[in-house]
Amino acid sequence: MTETEERQRGASEWEQELYSALRAHEREEEDVIAAYSELAKTSPSATVRYLVSIIVEDERRHHRMLDELANTIRSDATLEEGGPRVPYFDVRFADKSLLEATRRFIALERRDREELHRLSRRLDAMGSEVDAFVLELLVSDTDRHLRILRFLERITRRSPLR
Repeated sequence: MTETEERQRGASEWEQELYSALRAHEREEEDVIAAYSELAKTSPSATVRYLVSIIVEDERRHHRMLDELANTIRSDATLEEGGPRVPYFDVRFADKSLLEATRRFIALERRDREELHRLSRRLDAMGSEVDAFVLELLVSDTDRHLRILRFLERITRRSPLR
């Protein structure tokens, strides 16, 4: 823990270490966001500006998520609210309608991924490299959506309210 790090009253050593690590990573993300933002602003290439701006958006989301994780650790350790946080795990109260909706969205995302792959191959064959690459980024996002939905499906199936 650095001199500027605040000690969380009531936090165990493990909680304090995790909290400090999350905050340190969050501070590093700020520098990364600033550097990427500068590149996105100053590059003479529209392609670089466009693609790096996508990274900046992702880094800002990462920064927000790190803040929410750190707030969760602090709130759990100190029993004090400290800003937006990751919610407590409450999906065990889910019902069949959530499971059905999750499976419906999984099917939609799978169809979307296949269509994006097809479009990407067509654009790549036409020599539209950047456009095909952007579609591949969308496929990556779709894969992340599927990971989230599979997680929800798995824990919903475990639910006693099946």
